[in-house]
Amino acid sequence: MEETNKVSTTSKNNGWMLFALFLGYVMIYIDKLTIGVALVPMAQEYGLSAENKGLIMSAFFLGYMFLQIPAGILNNKIGSRIILIGSIACIGLFMFFFGFGSSLLYFVVIRFLSGAIAHSGYPSSASKELLLNYPVEKRTFAQGILLASSGVAGFIGPILVSPLIKNVGWRTAYQVIAAVAIAVAVFIAIKIPKNKPAAAVETKKSMSMREVWSDYRVWVLTFAALAINSLLYGFTSWLPTYLIVEKGLDLVQAGYINSITGLFALVGAIGGSYVIGKYFAGKEKMIIFTFCLIGTLLMFSAYFVGSFVLLTIILGLANFFLIITFITMMSLPLKLFAGERFTPSYATIGTGGVLGGVLAPIIIGKLLTLFNGAFLGAFFFFLIAGALTSIIILFIKIKK
Repeated sequence: MEETNKVSTTSKNNGWMLFALFLGYVMIYIDKLTIGVALVPMAQEYGLSAENKGLIMSAFFLGYMFLQIPAGILNNKIGSRIILIGSIACIGLFMFFFGFGSSLLYFVVIRFLSGAIAHSGYPSSASKELLLNYPVEKRTFAQGILLASSGVAGFIGPILVSPLIKNVGWRTAYQVIAAVAIAVAVFIAIKIPKNKPAAAVETKKSMSMREVWSDYRVWVLTFAALAINSLLYGFTSWLPTYLIVEKGLDLVQAGYINSITGLFALVGAIGGSYVIGKYFAGKEKMIIFTFCLIGTLLMFSAYFVGSFVLLTIILGLANFFLIITFITMMSLPLKLFAGERFTPSYATIGTGGVLGGVLAPIIIGKLLTLFNGAFLGAFFFFLIAGALTSIIILFIKIKK
């Protein structure tokens, strides 16, 4: 009976921990989503060009990329809890300061610092908590729950953020969301315990990056992450502009499409991670290959659709398949790497993904200029990025 109670308590604590990490991820994705929406009125207010907007979006990912590996190493030194709390608190801080901006340089610097300080350590630290507290067979689903936050943010974010920006202005909207981020940081501090169970004690050892990088699987996943995130971050960042400028929708209508497609992503994230973790363990490579191709082709075809309803459905299905691709890929490090090897390996893979976030907005901004504002070149870029993801993942071996 005592053993049963102990297991029940551990399961309950893990549930609260997972929920706290989930809320933190929601704030991560809302911060990324908000800038894409806010840049529409900001561009009108300050006369920002497509390349200016691409620079602001890429500055965030540039900072994120530079600090992700150092954050992974720091995780082994001080533990994941401190990094998790500090990350979300800093998201609130930088969102608050962003609302006081009035120049391109200011916006670029704040977004760079947000990526470097606030975002860089959260993914590897959250995944480290799963590694410490969940058995192997439950990690894909737990990781899926965390990454389902992108679907939640994609669903509720546009419904709340777009009307908020429209009604109170982007500056006040940023300050409101900043307050929510601080509240989430406090919740994480309460629900992630300082003292962990004996089975979940973190290793606070150093491992040379040379040793980490000698594992070819790290590089396969790094380049695959670069490709898939070039597609996902590029599309997410530019979707509001595409819907408003090329499709002629207003801010709220674009928000509704964002929201519905986010719901598809949410279903894919939770349902897909459960089904794959339960029934397709060891077959992740073919899931990634197949689902990525389907999602990419759907996304590319959306460019040629004129119907509002059909466009929403096609983008939703594309999100469904691509989020399953992304979650399955990012659950692989939880199975392939352990101990002090995990966080620097995950951070390296994440850096590849963030590099995609750096390059995609800039490349798309250049393509928009080249195509006189038309998004056809951007959609060909998405097609190439998706095809590369499917090809690269074929080189991974699940078992070393």
